[in-house]
Amino acid sequence: MSFIPENTPFIALPSALKGKVTPYQLSVLWVLQSYYPNIWPSYPKIAKDAKMCRDKVIKTVAELEELGLLQKQYRVDEYGQRTNCYRVNIWSQLKALPVPDTSIRAGSLLHTTPVVENYPPSRSQLPPQSLSATLTKTMLSKTNNYKTKGFDTFWKTYRSISPTMRVVSQSKKLAKDQYAKLSRKTQEKLSRCLEADIRARTKQLKNDSFAPLFPDCFRWIKNGQYEQYLELPNQQKPSTFKKLKNTPF
Repeated sequence: MSFIPENTPFIALPSALKGKVTPYQLSVLWVLQSYYPNIWPSYPKIAKDAKMCRDKVIKTVAELEELGLLQKQYRVDEYGQRTNCYRVNIWSQLKALPVPDTSIRAGSLLHTTPVVENYPPSRSQLPPQSLSATLTKTMLSKTNNYKTKGFDTFWKTYRSISPTMRVVSQSKKLAKDQYAKLSRKTQEKLSRCLEADIRARTKQLKNDSFAPLFPDCFRWIKNGQYEQYLELPNQQKPSTFKKLKNTPF
């Protein structure tokens, strides 16, 4: 059984790295982590500490950057020279271990709870981080729903365009993302702008003029093809009131 003597410095790396990095990569990570928080050793210094050649160190650092376990930055030293500075990302990339159950002590179970299979856990059973993530996801969902309110009506209108006047490929998700970027005022006018564009292109076709096809919906929004119709006056319904004949009014 091994132990760490008191007041002995050591370098800790997560055990989840097992099977995910090569011995060279592990050695370079260990060396760089040993310089925390001032992680800016030179390539020759890393090579000396890791018992590797300089070229191998440079190659290994590049591999760790591609894996997302290491980030290379730059700093200016006290002599005004630009040198490499490193940030070890292994802690943010790896999942933390679950919080141990306080009911289990020294290998004994203080109390048991019947297990119900195929039943989702209640909020009280979720760990704090899971509850926070659930609440955050719910809030984001509500925000996104507010930003895309009215999109379904607009999407239905766009899909109702004759296939001879629009491209076949249509992406609802991309269109919804572009719709959410618009201001609320523009969203309210978008369906009216689309109807005006449909009328304009239909008129061109009836006059044997060239009329471009409606693109994928998200491109129609992204390219601002609705903008020319934003300032159109609201169409007023014709009055149903009829004047009576032979009246002085």
